[in-house]
Amino acid sequence: MLNTSSFDHLVIAVPDLEEYVEQSADLLGVKAIDGGAHPGLGTANVLLGLELGDDLTESLGLARPRGANPLTYLEILGPDPEQDPASAATRLAGITSPTVQRWAIRPDDFDGLVTAAARSREPRVHLGEVHDMTRRKPDGTVLDWRLTRHTPLPWSGIQPFLIDWKDSEHPASQEIPSVRLERLWASSGEPDAVGEVLGFFGIGLDIIAPGDEAGETEGLHAHLKGPGGSWTL
Repeated sequence: MLNTSSFDHLVIAVPDLEEYVEQSADLLGVKAIDGGAHPGLGTANVLLGLELGDDLTESLGLARPRGANPLTYLEILGPDPEQDPASAATRLAGITSPTVQRWAIRPDDFDGLVTAAARSREPRVHLGEVHDMTRRKPDGTVLDWRLTRHTPLPWSGIQPFLIDWKDSEHPASQEIPSVRLERLWASSGEPDAVGEVLGFFGIGLDIIAPGDEAGETEGLHAHLKGPGGSWTL
């Protein structure tokens, strides 16, 4: 299909937000900014801008960013110490170390792509339900958006979820330190089936077998580069 979706953000889930904010800063040379909490979900996040090279954008098959600001970011997601720890159990199930948990694409036609997925048969694409979300930024501004959510994550998070920021200011539109996404790939024991689902979105992603590279586990993997170093997950 003709892809009119843009890369929106990449989610790294961590078991302790404060600890891994410091670790990522040591590795990359830039410190993520406070993004805010997700009320009732038990989580909070910090953000970094995310730059994608032309080669990566082209290989993924996504729409090229328009304008000077690509509106793409990295989200580090962890438990919010000011909320009930049990509330984060579902969103962070199995997270014992930094993990590339999932990623979001931003379609030009959110509702049209949701409808197309619901009607899909070969391959069958499960986006889950559309949820309305809010988050209060540290400056008090409330962000309002919607996204698709399926539990458990389809194909261990390799299948992207969809996001629509509606009339809210995009999180990456603010002044924010940034890093570069050098590589994004996936590890799956069912590469053909995963590839067909990604093909529905018009996405091309390198898929390798689990264990082909040191430390590989089922799911998404990324190599990030900052001014002070790199981080491979």
